[in-house]
Amino acid sequence: MVMAELDDWAVGTAPLFRQLARAVASGIERGVLERGSRLPPERALATALTVSRGTAVAAYDLLVADGLVERRQGSGTYVLGEGALGLPPGREGSALVHRLVERSARPDAESDTRAAASTLIDLSISVLHDASALPSVSLTTEELIAVEPDTGYSPWGLTGLRSAVAEHMTGWGLPTHADEIVITTGAQQAISAAAACWLRPGDTVVVEDPTYPGAIAAFGQAGVRMRGLRVDRNGVVIDELEAALADRPALVYLQSTVHSPTGAVLSDGRRRAIAALISDARVPLLEDLALHDLAWQPSPPPIAAYCADASVAVAGSLSKLFWGGLRIGWVRAATPLATRFARVKATQDLGSSAVSQVLAERLLRALHADPTYLERLRTQLESRYETLTRSLTESLPSWTWDRPAGGLSIWVRLPTPTAENFAQAALRHGVAVATAPALSPSTRHVDRLRLSFSGPPELLEEGVRRLARTWNAYTGNAG
Repeated sequence: MVMAELDDWAVGTAPLFRQLARAVASGIERGVLERGSRLPPERALATALTVSRGTAVAAYDLLVADGLVERRQGSGTYVLGEGALGLPPGREGSALVHRLVERSARPDAESDTRAAASTLIDLSISVLHDASALPSVSLTTEELIAVEPDTGYSPWGLTGLRSAVAEHMTGWGLPTHADEIVITTGAQQAISAAAACWLRPGDTVVVEDPTYPGAIAAFGQAGVRMRGLRVDRNGVVIDELEAALADRPALVYLQSTVHSPTGAVLSDGRRRAIAALISDARVPLLEDLALHDLAWQPSPPPIAAYCADASVAVAGSLSKLFWGGLRIGWVRAATPLATRFARVKATQDLGSSAVSQVLAERLLRALHADPTYLERLRTQLESRYETLTRSLTESLPSWTWDRPAGGLSIWVRLPTPTAENFAQAALRHGVAVATAPALSPSTRHVDRLRLSFSGPPELLEEGVRRLARTWNAYTGNAG
């Protein structure tokens, strides 16, 4: 079956080993080469195709790196196949990404699989879970007909939404015009677009350690090296940033308000210091403010407000403000740089959904007309934080954390450096948590979990009960 898949494999101008790997990968991706099937030995494959053994070895190396096959010592090379079909190391994103894909891949899966998924309490995902609290807005066909351009294709985004976002950011203390805004499909796309604008494989990106897992995934896909900076209760440590800038990285990525996963908010003094360092070093900055509106107390202006002459882009999100399913974010940058982002956006999807953009504009203008929505949301989230941490204190008193200044999650320290193994055990008990590998470019945080408090109180309490049962079984004590 393998050889049948290799007809015309050498037609093309790419190196032979890449063409050979692509031909085998095609068979795997289409399910023709089944999971668990054994591929020909490298020497036999080379002889059959009349190529050097080095070509066959290099092709298999690529397939191994891409997560399509595995070498078993003394046995041979085997197809991993659909059940384990993944991405190359560093590009998977996180266990959360895997669960999201698996949960929605087969809507007609067997009933026991659906039942198992429905009983999982997911404390790993930091998003607003449902749309029930949204302001009441309407959307008509006539409004969609009025969209310009009439195709709905707009890499920049719809003018009305860009104006509403600019007004919203101006309220943060960062004066903004609509021509500085590019609408994206969530803040995740904004980060990916920044990588496309500024990064090349082998570059160095400076990030907080820990940081937002979507940034780790996006930069990993760009093939760059990440240098982590320590974060304390007040955000990134300035001395470490200064040392990193001395090595002239290609990009700095920071979250000033609110940091995920720690919930820290940078002080005004630190923001000004960072702005000065960035300006002096002439290194681009991507400031992620996706959680800005979820700070429980008023925060200082963004770092970007203090370095107007530097190369700075700000990423924001309405998905964190309204509902995860809205999938609307943006990039704010000086117009020449915004144009670069719009060009990248055009190559990715030609423009975010016009329907979502019109709805997002309605929601944002409704929020500005009724500021009590934001007050209610912050109060609700702070109350849910109290619910989660009260349950943790009662059931798991050896676990510790710093109180966040807002956001959707807490960064929990376990008394033992076993977070990854514990998370696997917790999943078997029906509760999912996030661990450091997806949130960190280092191995510093083997004793840490990220727990979201964004869900309903009853699920938070049941989730903690399951965590406590897991911990008791895992450690053999009462936590």
